[in-house]
Amino acid sequence: MDFGEALARLFVQAGRPTLRASAARAKVSAQRISDWRNGRHLPRDFATVEPLLVWLTSRAVAAGVTDVLTIPRWKELWDSHLSQNAPGTPEPPAQHARPYAGLATLTAADSELYFGRDDLVGTLVDTILAAGSESAPLSPASRLVVVTGVSGSGKSSLLRAGLARDPRISTPRLAEIIPDGLSIAPPVDGENDAVIVIDQFENVFSLEDELRATTMREVEELAADTVVVVGIRADFFSQCVKYPVLADAWQHRCVIVSEMTRTQLREVITAPVRLAGGRIEAGLADVMITDLYEASTVGDRAGRLPLLAHVLQATWARRSGNRMTLSGYRATGGIARAVADTAEAAWEAIAPEHRDLARAVLLSLVHVGPAGIALRVPLSTSTIGSRFPPEVSAVIDEFAQARLLTVSAESVMLVHDVVLTAWPRLATWIADDSDTHVWWQQLDADTRSWVANGRSRSFLYTGSRLDDAKSHREALRSNYVHLLSRENDEFLDSAVAMQRRRRLLQLGAVSVIVILAIAASIIAVFGFRQAHDLRQQRNAAERAALLSHIDSMEHSNPSLAARLLLVAHQLYPDDPTVVGHLRGAATSPLATQVTGHTGPVYDLAFDRTGRYLASASGDRTVRVWEGTDATPQYREVATLHGFGNYVTSTAFHPNRPLLASSSGDGAVRMWDLSDPRRPALRETASLGRGTVYMARFSADGRTLAASSDDGSITVFAVSPTGTLLQTAVLRGHSAAARTLSFSPDGRLLASGGDDRVVRLWTTGPDPAPLGEPVTGFPSITHAVAFSPDSRSLAVTGDSPNAQLWDVSKPLSPRPLSTSLPTATAGSWSIAFDPTGSQVASARADGMVRVWNTTNPASPTAQWALQTASEQGSVRTFSATFDPTGDRLVSGRSDGTIDVWSLPDRSVPDRGGTISGVATDPAQRILATVGSDTTLNVWTLDDGEMSLRSRTPIQRRVSDHPRVSVNERGTLAATANNNGGLVELWDIGDPDAPRAAARLPVSTRYSFPVAFAPTGDVLATGDTDTTIALWNTADPTSPRRIGASLRGPADLIRSVAFSPDGTRVAVTSDDKRVYLYDLESGNPDPVTVISDDAPVTQAAFDDDGEVLVVAARDLSTWRLPATHTDGEPELIDRHEDMFANTLSMSPNRIAVGTSTHDLISFALADDGTLGDRQAVGTLLDSTDTTTTWQVPVRLPADDEIIAGGDTTGNVYVHTLDVPDAREWICGTSTPMTEEQRSTYLPHASLRSDCDATVSGS
Repeated sequence: MDFGEALARLFVQAGRPTLRASAARAKVSAQRISDWRNGRHLPRDFATVEPLLVWLTSRAVAAGVTDVLTIPRWKELWDSHLSQNAPGTPEPPAQHARPYAGLATLTAADSELYFGRDDLVGTLVDTILAAGSESAPLSPASRLVVVTGVSGSGKSSLLRAGLARDPRISTPRLAEIIPDGLSIAPPVDGENDAVIVIDQFENVFSLEDELRATTMREVEELAADTVVVVGIRADFFSQCVKYPVLADAWQHRCVIVSEMTRTQLREVITAPVRLAGGRIEAGLADVMITDLYEASTVGDRAGRLPLLAHVLQATWARRSGNRMTLSGYRATGGIARAVADTAEAAWEAIAPEHRDLARAVLLSLVHVGPAGIALRVPLSTSTIGSRFPPEVSAVIDEFAQARLLTVSAESVMLVHDVVLTAWPRLATWIADDSDTHVWWQQLDADTRSWVANGRSRSFLYTGSRLDDAKSHREALRSNYVHLLSRENDEFLDSAVAMQRRRRLLQLGAVSVIVILAIAASIIAVFGFRQAHDLRQQRNAAERAALLSHIDSMEHSNPSLAARLLLVAHQLYPDDPTVVGHLRGAATSPLATQVTGHTGPVYDLAFDRTGRYLASASGDRTVRVWEGTDATPQYREVATLHGFGNYVTSTAFHPNRPLLASSSGDGAVRMWDLSDPRRPALRETASLGRGTVYMARFSADGRTLAASSDDGSITVFAVSPTGTLLQTAVLRGHSAAARTLSFSPDGRLLASGGDDRVVRLWTTGPDPAPLGEPVTGFPSITHAVAFSPDSRSLAVTGDSPNAQLWDVSKPLSPRPLSTSLPTATAGSWSIAFDPTGSQVASARADGMVRVWNTTNPASPTAQWALQTASEQGSVRTFSATFDPTGDRLVSGRSDGTIDVWSLPDRSVPDRGGTISGVATDPAQRILATVGSDTTLNVWTLDDGEMSLRSRTPIQRRVSDHPRVSVNERGTLAATANNNGGLVELWDIGDPDAPRAAARLPVSTRYSFPVAFAPTGDVLATGDTDTTIALWNTADPTSPRRIGASLRGPADLIRSVAFSPDGTRVAVTSDDKRVYLYDLESGNPDPVTVISDDAPVTQAAFDDDGEVLVVAARDLSTWRLPATHTDGEPELIDRHEDMFANTLSMSPNRIAVGTSTHDLISFALADDGTLGDRQAVGTLLDSTDTTTTWQVPVRLPADDEIIAGGDTTGNVYVHTLDVPDAREWICGTSTPMTEEQRSTYLPHASLRSDCDATVSGS
């Protein structure tokens, strides 16, 4: 009996324990045990296999088996196996008993089986030796080498088995990207410590931002003096080149693993079987190569090698004697089906009651990364044990036996990326549920943040985000059973419990009001004092109930919440919570309602002036409404009848008083609106092809296109009087064409429909399709819309998914974002605003989702707008912006039109994190920088913000730069958080900034930058612990001033000038503030203020006599006139503020905290802080601002400019309550009597905006 056969028999006798349990006992990988059981890769030391044998034998004996082998007998079998398969004997060596590795990566131990790539190995080794030579140019990470190719091209085997074949390198040391970052294996005898290999480096993009940045820095530092070879999938090129270190290596030290030639493929097929002593049937290699070519296109062929590897392994398993045959190959299913058949066989072997569990396990091994690309990721065995039930071991074992999973004592992982696409069942799961999967990944990250922050309630979901989470959780439980971890459930349960407590408080408070009112009447006889006490208790309960109502509706119905805030402020004018939320309403979208339709509103359109609004409804009418510039109020001026069925769309002619409509009766109608109050029907074009879903004009108005139920698109020429002449019928959709849109530049027509594709067409006298249909949409494409510059196309449909595509090259559209965040339901409408910086989509859950699309490749969620207090109680079918972009209208299923006023106090700045905000002293110029490495320049004119320019600045790794503007507003300085450089920009012409100078500095992790409020002095980091001063009078040739300011013992956080520019305050992680006297020329600090935590920022008051210090506590200090007059004196301290950013006005400061708050304090003449006020509480933001970025100086005492670091928006927060009242009263609908009786049972008010209170 052979050792492998005997071990397989022992596994049966021992009760078939799982490979994972066996690996844990034997202290080896499950893959090695699987190899031993098949007679492959037996260790040279019997002590390695003995623990497994002892454990299995004891299990078998305990089960009553009597014919087990003794350990000495096992030693004999082991000796016999090694001697029979030793080198030089007639039989092939044991390690070649299986000459093909299948989907598994060839390791250094398999180097003799690595064929067909000798030239490539030589090229890679030459590149590595050149990078490690002493003559190589030294620069950051100059020893970094990139090995790239498409997924499946053979990168991993090249980096292991390939390098092991070349004696110049031998066996390099291995590292990997794990969920905790970079993991480098401990050194092993025989390894080459001078070379480190990190395979599957694309997994770095599955890490959270902060951990990814740390990992990139570790790799950069490692590559400073050691050759580091990273294997990266080619489809991650766009992500990699954002990091200068990777971009440099990709350009100068890159080896591409390309497609194999027929000769190389033949060697891969035939050489290993010869080495194993076997033979291959004549012609079989040619059949395999032909099948490989037929199963893939030219551009895809390089990535199909795993299919060949798998089918070779499967064919060898079906060999006849030692001969691989054509019949054995056919039995595997061939190149095209082998992986799928193997996976399906493993799936069928899973017990039906465990298949939901199996699906959850497999999907937990997948991460949906950038641009929707699926990655395989490892899952630790401890996570598997805590997340899944015990039956998971049998599931994992089945797929490991099929060699689709690699299992070790530490983790489980899919064996190769090809499984993600070659197995249709798994590929379908990933495609169908990618949005839910992305949501789960975000939930997991949010859960970890919650746990890391002591399970603070401030990290829990609330409002609509919690409602979304609850519906997602139900979907997860329905489909994946065990994918949610215990911490995930605890996180959501805590959020639900907090929501329930608030609702109980609301109900309880109302009950208390009633009870107290009764009690008050009963005990009135006991005297005035008792009655007074009861009135106070009643008022407190009433206040609690009202605030609970407001809190519950801030996300679900912000407009009603704002109206209730007006009442609350009149009842409780000094309540800081009420005042803070009231101010926040001034920076939030609010809505009025337009009523009249009796059926759903399917489409909305503005005329070119924005004065008239048309609405198409299921009540078989189109209504025309007239509005005003002053208020978002619209009144009906006409109703168009005569439709034989529901009206599906309506559109205004861009230049003439014409209105087109389409309907379910199969007709397109043209109306003359020369007199909007007396519309006249000009023409009816009956297409006879079922419902006409949409009619749209071209940008010049000369063409009208209409999409129909039969998939056709009818094109008409439009005469000046509105008559229609059919010019073409476009056919290309295989099912109903639901939507279409003309590009604003007039070159393209886009269409979509039930066949889940988008088609692009040329326009003009002979329209025709452009290229192949655009695919990749998970459901019916219900809506498409072009951006104002015609370069981007937004697409959405029946699934909770919205996408952005680059169509600047219409023959080859490419995805920009395949899943806009927070889309939680299907949609029939999507639209860009006039600037292209925002996209709105009406969703079936009653939400209108608005995204910041300043960077279309990385859109951020901005608003989730609804006016129904219960999510999903109504649906929204349509949404569009007015021509100014100041209003957004949406049509609902109940016939109501919501008119949303978008605040000019909140404007999109960028499609990424805002990391720095600065203004000039006169508050005329605003400059911002962020993670997208652009300098954005705005002008401020009487409260109006105008974006003038976007200028690229230095790009490094995980960029979070800072910015400062000089006193004249003509020069900006930007400093990258990775150190090494400060850039100066001439912004004298805000429309066209230009580079002025680059200041080399020696910082690495510190990036302070600040202009003096007077003169031309600029302070920057010199090193991480010193400050350099520069004279920028000539911006093109700055010069150093004096010696570097020294003193800090740890990283410098910030630098600030006194108002007269004679003193400088420097804050540091060493828990100190250092004060310098610039007039003395002394580079050493004249005064040091100590704190008990790292100091993030400091700022002088207008007189330069008080210093505000931001750290864990917020403190103010009285400064002596000179350093000889004594030490700074502590004036005031507010504990546990966790202040990160600081901004000053003459009488007020603003503080951004690490607890997501923006707090304002009044700064008294004596330096004390009072009148604490919460600022920046937006009523319906879909994203939480982590840190508010504020400029050094505020524009005025009653306004705070701030950048929301994670929203990409710039806000102008008001501290003026009348401003907030004016916004609410002008942009929201008054409460109905029913709402008053529901929410204000004891307040008698004439109106929300002109109220008096009685009976309080």
